[in-house]
Amino acid sequence: MVKTKTKLPKEGEFVVAKVTEIQNQYVYVDLIDFEGLESEECARGMIHISEISSRWIKNIRNYVRIGQRIVLRVLRVDPSKGHVDLSLRRVNSAQRENRLKEWKYAVKYEMLLQFLTETEAVNMTLDEAYNLIGFPILEYFDSYQEAIESLKEAGEEILSNLKDLSDQVKSAFLKIVDENVEISTVSISGKVKLSFNAENGIDYIKESLLEALKVIEPKKTRNININYIAAPFYRLEIVSKDYLDAENILSDALEIIEQKTDEYNGTCEFIRE
Repeated sequence: MVKTKTKLPKEGEFVVAKVTEIQNQYVYVDLIDFEGLESEECARGMIHISEISSRWIKNIRNYVRIGQRIVLRVLRVDPSKGHVDLSLRRVNSAQRENRLKEWKYAVKYEMLLQFLTETEAVNMTLDEAYNLIGFPILEYFDSYQEAIESLKEAGEEILSNLKDLSDQVKSAFLKIVDENVEISTVSISGKVKLSFNAENGIDYIKESLLEALKVIEPKKTRNININYIAAPFYRLEIVSKDYLDAENILSDALEIIEQKTDEYNGTCEFIRE
């Protein structure tokens, strides 16, 4: 179970559920990330056969199986009785993929907090870890993925915003994040042929490349590097979490260099690797 602040989901929300019982007209599921009523181990929900598929259904078991984890849309919630009506057919493939991806990040997030509670120098329960670190951090971000990746990139800055967090706990959590979180990146690289027909051409080259480096604020997963190869060639490498962002950074960097060549009567050519 991934801990949440609410005992029951909200109408319209996409949830991950575990199939526990299949009848002729209904499917019952555990909403594993919600506590439900005090009498329940977790919240439970029901899918009517009409919400399994838009097609005629001969056998529900052809669509779901016991123990299967599925993504469902919440149709109605009765907080007083703990009843939650759900739909399988109102979830498209993109919504299913996105919700499962985010759920996996939520599980990863809880794992980081669990590791913290198991640290010898830290004395706290998982509930305490959520209240002290987990929930406060999530308030800054729109998703678990964003929260985890931001902790990897700028964890010290993020944790500095939290109250009542000791240096010992902060240090332990930053170490756990550093050791257990990897963010996949892509890179684009090529050679820049850059020259200026002037006595102080070297100064113009330095100015052009230094200005290009300023197009972004460098991070662990978003950076721009320029290295000398041999005159007049310089290697330009862009690192980012996705190709579109990397291409945009490359475009901005080359635009700055080209502006300098126009200003100082130089030449610039980019050769992609």
